[in-house]
Amino acid sequence: MKRKSIPCLLLAAAVTVGTLTGCSANADSASTGASSTGASSAASSAATSDSAIQPCEVTFWHAMTGQQETTLTELTDQFNSENEYGITVTLVNQGSYDDLSTKLTANAAADTLPDLSQAYNSWLIPYLDKVVHLDDFVANDYDNYEDIMESYREETSQFGFINAMPFNKSTYVYFYNKTMFDELGLEAPQTWDDLLTIGKTFLEKKNMVSLGFDDMAGMLEATLRQNGCDYVSEEGALFDTDAGQQAIDFIMEMYNNGYARLVGEDGYFSGPFSNQLIPAYIGSSTGVSYITHDGWELGVAPLPGNTEKAANTAGTNIVMFSKDANQQKAAWEYLKFLTSTDATVKWAMDTGYLPVRTSAYESETYQNFMQSDATATASYAQADAFFSSPAFDGSYDIQNAVNSKLEELILNKADGATAMKELVDAVNGAL
Repeated sequence: MKRKSIPCLLLAAAVTVGTLTGCSANADSASTGASSTGASSAASSAATSDSAIQPCEVTFWHAMTGQQETTLTELTDQFNSENEYGITVTLVNQGSYDDLSTKLTANAAADTLPDLSQAYNSWLIPYLDKVVHLDDFVANDYDNYEDIMESYREETSQFGFINAMPFNKSTYVYFYNKTMFDELGLEAPQTWDDLLTIGKTFLEKKNMVSLGFDDMAGMLEATLRQNGCDYVSEEGALFDTDAGQQAIDFIMEMYNNGYARLVGEDGYFSGPFSNQLIPAYIGSSTGVSYITHDGWELGVAPLPGNTEKAANTAGTNIVMFSKDANQQKAAWEYLKFLTSTDATVKWAMDTGYLPVRTSAYESETYQNFMQSDATATASYAQADAFFSSPAFDGSYDIQNAVNSKLEELILNKADGATAMKELVDAVNGAL
């Protein structure tokens, strides 16, 4: 089945919360509020100060679990034991990303943010005035900022200043049970039509639903872009077009025909996939660390496309909120360490995330790793198709609204026209 579209603009790819603890050189400054100007000037004075860093504790909130948390702990223990200043970074797991976001918002209102935290840009908008500007730190005390991949530099400076350092960056890939695919004479899909063929084959031959998506809103955005259509802006939905309708028709066809299903109580598809209850799913490359494939062969491929290729990038950055100059400088030492070539190579190899530095990607260690790692290979095979979701006031609300609406539409087996109208209304209603 040939699918035609009216091309829309494809956005440029962008490889796209407790009490404050720690010791302070100035207890009074640590207890006062921070405006946008105050945060910026505090960062500037700390970055250009010649005063030696005094021993202190830096608190880092995160949402890593499993192997990701293990590796983060190993790297942090290494920093704590090797840094020359007596800095101790304390990791505080805040639960899920939703938990982390909620706690950051609440603590921003109470002026009790941690020194550092993982965060998405879209979370920061309500309390952007509390984010420390890192421009002077980068200019005065970073070995080679140009070595940070350009798309990550663009993402972490979209507010007009350097608001974070990139950390756990990933892309979405197509995980599949190669053993099952080989048995049915199937290969990894390259197009939407391939996905329909695979879905029909598994349903007829094995009575199995063939595909799941970990991220429903991400699935919608990627599918739209794979058909040459924009998604959303500050003004609202941009996909109420012929190309957008074709993309939504395809999504509903996959679900209504029984070729795709919702994840339900499992939360993520890595569990059902590991247990061979579903033969393929699309999710973050870092999901590989949660997949077990005893007795069968794991396959990993780039995302299929239609008129274009488009692959979501995801993952948080690390944001600094410290108001005390000494803690800012201490926190910056940790950020330099985590984004060093050696640290980002270890992080990527152990977790399935992507290196944030060109030198790390090009290193002999990581190149050798890629030769035997299908996930890394598939991730970089689609690098030219990477995109990140735009961040603006309301973008996080849109994501939540789309996730809920898509689930409702799928459960109700809505047709494409109904799905289009209700998704447009959900997006515009979230702003």
